[in-house]
Amino acid sequence: MPNMNGISMVNKLRAIDNYQHTPIVMLTTENSDFKKSKAKEMGATGWLLKPFDPERLMNAVNKLVG
Repeated sequence: MPNMNGISMVNKLRAIDNYQHTPIVMLTTENSDFKKSKAKEMGATGWLLKPFDPERLMNAVNKLVG
């Protein structure tokens, strides 16, 4: 994303009433514990590393909306 990173986007989305409880799964190449912790602190619901397995993504989505 050219103007912000994923963690900043999660933070901005969580500030909007309609996205207070919407599940947000981050798809990223980042694997540091610090960034995962920061994303969770900002409101990310889940974290999947790229490249990701489509079945794993679907399983995560089904757990969140099922």
